[in-house]
Amino acid sequence: MTKNPSSLKYEQLAFQVVKNIANQRTREIINLRFGLKDGERQTLEAIGQKYGITRERVRQVEEAAFSDFRKPALINLFEPTFRLINNFIEKEGGLVKEERLLSSLTGNEYPHPSRGGLFFVLTLGRPYQRFVESPHFYSLWTNSLESFNKADSLIINLVKKLEEKREPVLLNYILTELKETGAGLSKRALFSYLDAFKQIDQDNFGHFGLSKWPQVNPRGVKDKAYIILKEQARPLHFREVAELINQSNLSSNTTRLRSTVASARQARPQTVHNELIKDGRFILVGRGTYALKEWGYQPGTVRQVVAQVLKKNGPLSKEGILEKVLETRLVKPNTVLINLQNRQYFVKDGDGRYSLVK
Repeated sequence: MTKNPSSLKYEQLAFQVVKNIANQRTREIINLRFGLKDGERQTLEAIGQKYGITRERVRQVEEAAFSDFRKPALINLFEPTFRLINNFIEKEGGLVKEERLLSSLTGNEYPHPSRGGLFFVLTLGRPYQRFVESPHFYSLWTNSLESFNKADSLIINLVKKLEEKREPVLLNYILTELKETGAGLSKRALFSYLDAFKQIDQDNFGHFGLSKWPQVNPRGVKDKAYIILKEQARPLHFREVAELINQSNLSSNTTRLRSTVASARQARPQTVHNELIKDGRFILVGRGTYALKEWGYQPGTVRQVVAQVLKKNGPLSKEGILEKVLETRLVKPNTVLINLQNRQYFVKDGDGRYSLVK
């Protein structure tokens, strides 16, 4: 019967082989390298300084020890554990982010000896392969180079699709794209790939987009306000924008871990107002009410908006002007009518139509 992953004591499995090392210093080096006692994995450099040897010498000691560990008499002890790990990795599509793998199979957060023990088992096993963090992906493990190449190719194609789309999408969009390419990937495996690679991230509303997009990883109040307005799809007063930012707990996803410090910072209404009024993405369309410029709203005073309407459409009746202006500004009709009385800018002809003063 297979044990629950969180109940396995991986560090105890590691100790069963490490205790057979005759040389005390080698045993200590292995314990330190994998954090088998305290969960804190030490670097080659740190261990070298502790024992007065080079980092290369530490690496050689580790390599020689693992050469002995992989002898059939010892490695057979790990076969049930290898099957458990393989089963998990296969369900993840053959590739899984290191942090996800360690926390899922041990049930513990860093630092913990069981995580160090699992890291030891992964290093010992074949064909487990670790890829260290790069600009392209987080540290991850795979049991198949073919799976890694498949995931890499899939992410590259999805990035191209999103660049063409130019806006975050729901998971169903990605799944549809995969069906069209014949990828045949399970939802769980897809999530594992997206979790391990850095180019695509998920926003607070469940949409996926490029990590570099501010609507996915907001970098300040202005980006967060943009996300809120985009999600609400309607003009909002700056106080409501601030309230929704705080309710949504918007923070950067760059590390995939919510920052409790960043999340604790509350957006202040006046700060939101001050930031939005300076950003060209937003249009003040009423008293303290903002809309997105991409929705077609026009900047400027009511008089300037009326002038733009007449310049674009030619002479219009009072009703025609009201209709056009109220499409782009949230103002009272009487405010528009008062502005039409300004003879310095507008003139009324005999048919009751208004035009610009020439």
